[in-house]
Amino acid sequence: MKKVRAILKSGSNRFISRACRAVSNQRGDFYISDAVKIIIAVVLGALLLAALTLIFNNTVIPRITQEITGLFG
Repeated sequence: MKKVRAILKSGSNRFISRACRAVSNQRGDFYISDAVKIIIAVVLGALLLAALTLIFNNTVIPRITQEITGLFG
């Protein structure tokens, strides 16, 4: 039981040490890579939103309007 406890304690200490080093990282490449990821996500999101808006405005909405007019008009 003492051996298992010692293994768990050393593993948790290693994890805490690595987490502290990662949080206190002052190098800069970490921030630059995160900024690039955020910019890519924003651009892709804008492109996806523009594509969906184009599809809905040119295809879906006129078709729904036509079907509703056909049902009630």
